[in-house]
Amino acid sequence: MVRKKDKIKELGDQKLVAEIEKLQNQIALEQDLDQTTLDLSDDNYIQGKILRAKYTFLYNEARHRGTRFSGITNAITQ
Repeated sequence: MVRKKDKIKELGDQKLVAEIEKLQNQIALEQDLDQTTLDLSDDNYIQGKILRAKYTFLYNEARHRGTRFSGITNAITQ
């Protein structure tokens, strides 16, 4: 029997992993674009730093919570 507390944690973990995957994809796309851009603007540079800071924070939160994910991504297994 699954407790309500466990269900809530599982839903939170799923949302957390989904957000981490979304940020991973955004960072990968940005890195591809940065390599092809000749003149990187300050706004793009700052946006990249913000994305990586969000990713790092959420990644550390997922590790702290002991989140498990059995998908294709390396979101929590790094």
